[in-house]
Amino acid sequence: MLAPMRQPVPSGARTPFTGMTFASDLHPGVRYRLEHVLGQGGTAVAYFATRLASDGESPAVVKIIQPRIAVESSDIALTIIKKEAVALGRLNEQVPPTPHVVRLMDTGTTDYEYFARQVSLPWIALEYVHGGGEGTTLEERVDYAVKHTGYAFDPARAARAIDSLARGLAEIHSVGVVHRDLTPGNVLCCGAGETELYKISDFGIARPSGLAATFGDAIVGTPGYVAPEQLGGNSPLSIQSDIFSFAAIVYYLLTGQRYFDVSSPTQAIIAVGTPERRSLLEAATLSPELREREAACQAIDLALARATAPNPPERPGSAALFSQSLLPWLAQDSAGVKPSRRWVTSMDLLRSEPEVSSSWVVRHPPGNDRLLTSVAWNGSGHCLAASTRGLVYWDGTHWAVVPTEGLGDLGRVQFVRRLTATSWLLGSERGALIEYSRGGLRELARLPDPALSIVDAHGELGDLAVIAAEDASRRPYLIGHAARRFMRPLPVEGAASVSAVARIDDASWLVIGRSVEGKSYAARYLPLEWTLSPIATPEGRALVAAASRPERGLAVAVGSDGGIVRVERDKCAAINVEGRPDLAAVAIDVVGNEWAAGAGCIWANRAQRGWKRVWDNTTWRPPFISLLAESGMVVAVTVDSGVLESRSLATDKTRPA
Repeated sequence: MLAPMRQPVPSGARTPFTGMTFASDLHPGVRYRLEHVLGQGGTAVAYFATRLASDGESPAVVKIIQPRIAVESSDIALTIIKKEAVALGRLNEQVPPTPHVVRLMDTGTTDYEYFARQVSLPWIALEYVHGGGEGTTLEERVDYAVKHTGYAFDPARAARAIDSLARGLAEIHSVGVVHRDLTPGNVLCCGAGETELYKISDFGIARPSGLAATFGDAIVGTPGYVAPEQLGGNSPLSIQSDIFSFAAIVYYLLTGQRYFDVSSPTQAIIAVGTPERRSLLEAATLSPELREREAACQAIDLALARATAPNPPERPGSAALFSQSLLPWLAQDSAGVKPSRRWVTSMDLLRSEPEVSSSWVVRHPPGNDRLLTSVAWNGSGHCLAASTRGLVYWDGTHWAVVPTEGLGDLGRVQFVRRLTATSWLLGSERGALIEYSRGGLRELARLPDPALSIVDAHGELGDLAVIAAEDASRRPYLIGHAARRFMRPLPVEGAASVSAVARIDDASWLVIGRSVEGKSYAARYLPLEWTLSPIATPEGRALVAAASRPERGLAVAVGSDGGIVRVERDKCAAINVEGRPDLAAVAIDVVGNEWAAGAGCIWANRAQRGWKRVWDNTTWRPPFISLLAESGMVVAVTVDSGVLESRSLATDKTRPA
């Protein structure tokens, strides 16, 4: 059987399960309330659900088998759910979990009366992926790019997507799973720009090793993406089957068109068996950045042809090998992972969307004895944080302790920054810059002066970065890092301390802190010119947090007495918001809206219409230490691990996970 087409069930529709609550079989006290339908297939229905637990509420996707399937084919129904649970469960054993595969949260069964017959319906709860205005699936995001810019993904964005999918497939294959239905509609997306994440989903027909197939001789998969051995070939299924689908996806994200334009298994068998393949250059929607590089297009065409060879052994032996044959040809525009101006312009269209009222939900209550000192987010609302009790990871429902063997000799972690989707930059009090990933810790660089301790850093260590540091007497310094070398430290004259640095654009950084007079301090730093120029600051005792969008040339800092400094290219402004609350966290979302938070309050400056309070609760006494703001999603974290979240579902073109 082909993968069933999703039925035309409107998102948000009510069904007999809407409003029901399912109890977890794995976690006592945890329940899932089904809110509305996200999508429906031939075997299961996907619901947007709320996870209810003593430590807060969290969004989830619950997939439940259709009652008809459970009655007519109970064994198949159970195995479909079991396969997806086994496939995903094998990937959830590490902390942090892989961000490139949709996370399994829970499993269970519920009793349901179907035409006077009592049936037991298996279900699974999955991570909810918030896509925002561009759409949730890769298919939707490519369509959005073509519609609003005239072209599919540019080389830099394509490179990030290919690398992410290769890493996700490597994780899947490492635990003995073949996906078998990899399509642009089964790749979910969240975040934007350098925080954009791609997550492989929908394991309903995946085949974990050790779990027998239940589909017999039936054909499974989607025509145009399914490998020929799944269409009745004699070759056994293997990871090369997923490589075939991966290649078809690559062509789609580069062109917005299908590599094999077929609609039936018979057409697919004929198309795959011919040596002819579509060329990148024949697609009018190929990005201009790639079209002007004919040699790169020809090399990519050759790699795609090899990856879709009818004979599986002729294809690359792994997703990593396949991606390595593509990424060098896209690398010219991938350096620095900076979105193109065309991408920024398309994001500006989201400003025209009507504002929707968002509800704020407590994901985790404040009050933990663990105090957070620095937080780094990814695009899905998860984060790695340095705390008084070591590194911890927020996965959307829980705080988990992250193993950090080998960190002891480097001293306490001073800050955390996101490097890639699976790695972070740590700065230690002993002057070491460390890369942390699931593979462990790796020292990248160490300050040449052992008397200096790192405070903060921002930028690309492989390109240009700025490190804020201080000596034993707490005197602040700025140190540029270019061409993999440290520049001479620059004393920050007029500042008693530096709290944070944020990259404004390619050449300048915003530096904030407290002046020697005990007031707010801000300056623009040009590391290549070794110059520091103070800028006007608002009233207040200090500026404590900064955020930026270098692709927009925009940086914002906040601090005491409601102080806000805004730098956009050559313009600077300083204000104090109404009521003068102490602000300790700031973020800028993908369309340029600005957010700030303090103790018990969150403020927003949407489309430069002025700062307005959007949330207020005086019972939240500990201050917020960090904010994440993406299209339609804001997450705020307090210093004592409380998590508050708002998601504007009205702008989320969500499809089933």
